[in-house]
Amino acid sequence: MKAIQSILLTYAKFRYGIRGGKIVNFTQAFQRARYIVVIMPRKKEQFLIAYEMLKNIPGKFNITVIAMADYRNYFTVKKYRYVEVGEDDISIFGLPKKNFVKKIALFRYDIAIDMSFDFDIFNAWLCQKINSGIKIGFKKENADLFYNFQLAIGKDTDIKSAYIGMIGSLSIF
Repeated sequence: MKAIQSILLTYAKFRYGIRGGKIVNFTQAFQRARYIVVIMPRKKEQFLIAYEMLKNIPGKFNITVIAMADYRNYFTVKKYRYVEVGEDDISIFGLPKKNFVKKIALFRYDIAIDMSFDFDIFNAWLCQKINSGIKIGFKKENADLFYNFQLAIGKDTDIKSAYIGMIGSLSIF
């Protein structure tokens, strides 16, 4: 799987790295933002902590959450718009299938957040494909290919503190 991921990252560098990214005025973009999509981690221990952090997202946002089908029971309360990722939405290369991306791309979001603490090619690729001006993720190798707003965390930072910092970034502008 590492070899496939390496090939996909090389492809992403070619595809997204050559052309310059659109310049974003983050202050204006954050102040005007109303629609946010949160891509939840696929690892259970990260998902549970990220799920607890959702309630800390400022109330001004209409929130869409994208999560694996295994976690659907967490979204029975209609507080968030929930988009389920099933096994048939994932290609043999571990990327989102085109039909799934098209379904997500029907909506325009102001901010997309990838809550994966560890690099997850599916979530990073999906974040890149989502129709949003701001794409937030944790700073890690190759993050520039997928996010235009990255949060640097220390190697000793625990997951909960990292998520608090990520959610806090929504209020700093």
